[in-house]
Amino acid sequence: MGKKSDNENIFNNMNLPNHFQDITSLYFLTAFKLVSYACDPNFELLYCQGAFKEITGYDEQDFLNGLIGWEQLIHPEDLVHFQNVRQDLLKGKIESYRMEYRIISGNGKVNWINDMCIVAKGTDNHIKTIQGFLMDVTRRKLAEEQSLEREAHLNSILNSVQDVIWSVTPDTFELLYINPAAETVYDCRLSDFYRKPDDESATNPLHLELLLENFSALLQRGWFETEFCLNLPEGKKRWLHRRAHFARDTHGIVARIDGIDTDITSRKKAEDTLKYLSSHDALTGLGNRRSFEEELQQINKRNSVGVGLIICDIDGLKTVNDKLGHTMGDHLLTECAGLLYGCLGEKANISRIGGDEFTILLESCTEAELANSAENIRIAIRNYNHKRPPLPLSMSIGHALKSRSEMNMDEAFRLADNLMYKEKEINHQHIEEMLAQSLDYSLKFDNDL
Repeated sequence: MGKKSDNENIFNNMNLPNHFQDITSLYFLTAFKLVSYACDPNFELLYCQGAFKEITGYDEQDFLNGLIGWEQLIHPEDLVHFQNVRQDLLKGKIESYRMEYRIISGNGKVNWINDMCIVAKGTDNHIKTIQGFLMDVTRRKLAEEQSLEREAHLNSILNSVQDVIWSVTPDTFELLYINPAAETVYDCRLSDFYRKPDDESATNPLHLELLLENFSALLQRGWFETEFCLNLPEGKKRWLHRRAHFARDTHGIVARIDGIDTDITSRKKAEDTLKYLSSHDALTGLGNRRSFEEELQQINKRNSVGVGLIICDIDGLKTVNDKLGHTMGDHLLTECAGLLYGCLGEKANISRIGGDEFTILLESCTEAELANSAENIRIAIRNYNHKRPPLPLSMSIGHALKSRSEMNMDEAFRLADNLMYKEKEINHQHIEEMLAQSLDYSLKFDNDL
């Protein structure tokens, strides 16, 4: 742990004299917690100077007199590595080393040491002395360990977050970091996100084109947010909310673009459901009065011409509700909705705007086509009743065409509504008789439901 070894001749460019004490200052060594030393080929200490006692907790004379050996101080977990490196030095495999290891000082404190040494050879090319420096790097190592702990803590948090957290360079958008949640959210491997900036054939699933589309907002505000849809395999879709901002360094220069992508698919589905419920009739699934009136406003705004309106009102629905109950009344309403949709199909905008009232909007329509559509509804009703359903269906129908630009849809609605009520007055007696004849059978059908 924490050990470093450099088998290169790191001191090749240093012109070290034979005696360190001639060029080192005791004040300098002590102030910076340094020790200069020299030992023989057996690593018996010949000389040392500096902050020896501060680093080891022992007096240098204890080592010079052979009362204690240096290896006795080395932490057991670092001792084998220390011995191996020194053996390489004695065998001539390396001529210098630089390594960091721990010692246990005389007061029981663990200190980190940076040990740098080089061999000095005689004229016979044999090792004469081993000369080096010891530096106390405990404070730095503790800071590194704390930094690693903080990094591990941060990674633990980032790895547990379900949102996608990412960071890219501000110029080429090269990915610097992305957390593991991306695999789940984007349904691909983390390695797919890391691509070479010059690899034009590679597609990045992070949708970095959104950065280009919103770069002006980044420049103006320093941040942007947007929503976008992911097209996943097997036709699946996932909605994400992205917020990104410029991250600056200590000098205030933009160093990264950091962002977070949040899965908002559930929220989007809830919004779509609320939007649907707000514009559709819960019983029939057709448009409701609100959506119908909004469509009328849009037609008036566009000043469209050739828009046909048909108003249909179920005859005797109140009687059905009073005599047979609302279950039968609801059954009649759904049957009516199905009949209208089956008759006119998707070309028509069909709505239920009241308890017993339905409307149909037909665009790009002529007077003849509109009248023909109304007649088709009457034919469909007759065919329905011909099958002798438990409860016969009767509807009063009126229609009107917005044939001029100066005419608005409110006027067309009044015309169609008036025609519908005239037909209802004509059909009233016939409807009551038809309902009375089928009442007994309908009551039996209601009980069966």
